[in-house]
Amino acid sequence: MADALKIGIAGLGTVGASLVRILQERHEMLATTCGRPIELVAVAARDRSKDRGVDLAKTAWFRVR
Repeated sequence: MADALKIGIAGLGTVGASLVRILQERHEMLATTCGRPIELVAVAARDRSKDRGVDLAKTAWFRVR
């Protein structure tokens, strides 16, 4: 399998947080379908402390103004 596709998400509102959830819950199926794993490496949002219901502990954060 090829190297991971590394992505970042700008905005963690309804759509961004849902995308993170999909990437986390379906990572094996997506890796098989895409031919390589997809790795979330960075996110950007205004408020880091807001609970979005997803684990972002290993993700680099960038603040949006």
